[in-house]
Amino acid sequence: MKTIFTSIQDQFGVRELPPSLFHAFDNALRFDLGGKESYIHFPMRRFSQAYERACTIAHAHFEDSSEIYLLLSSYGLEQPSKKRLNHIEFCGIERSDVQYVGRTAQHDEEHMAEFGCDQFRHWDIVKVNDKRSISDIMWLCIASEMIIEPAFHSTKAYLVDAKNCLILHAYDDRGLDVVSLNKAKLSELFIKFNKWLLEYDLARMNAMFAPDD
Repeated sequence: MKTIFTSIQDQFGVRELPPSLFHAFDNALRFDLGGKESYIHFPMRRFSQAYERACTIAHAHFEDSSEIYLLLSSYGLEQPSKKRLNHIEFCGIERSDVQYVGRTAQHDEEHMAEFGCDQFRHWDIVKVNDKRSISDIMWLCIASEMIIEPAFHSTKAYLVDAKNCLILHAYDDRGLDVVSLNKAKLSELFIKFNKWLLEYDLARMNAMFAPDD
């Protein structure tokens, strides 16, 4: 597993996967999940829409993938919190199958000034053996900032196909980033789910992926 983790780092040229994939890579798309549905007045409608969109995009992104890994990221002190893997069993994944692969110091001066120590980002990895687990993982991600349970409250999830250089990260009910080193792969998603692209970043995505007239 550690070899897979290192391979992902090498392929994408990063020390660790950034919180915002869209702003870290040129070949990237950002989708609007929750849209205009109100978090306060219509939380269930917002969740339902965000979850449906996330699942649809994720399954399309990994449609041809034969090997998918789940990378879990959590912030904390030098030792990882046991709570970081809460609810992973609801995804059809056994805790015993999840491997801790290391931590990276964040060199966070504000954290050091306030707490007297640095903050660390901890990483775990596990192979996704059943593609139905993708939908379960999307649930935990989308619910993270909502009044929905179960949810990942302190853990961020990245789905990765290392063989085909694909990454997907649903950061919460607001949106989802997809990355690929293969521009053609993202062009398909750009066209298929064009109406769900985040309007704020649409100019950049059009410049990169819109077909020539």
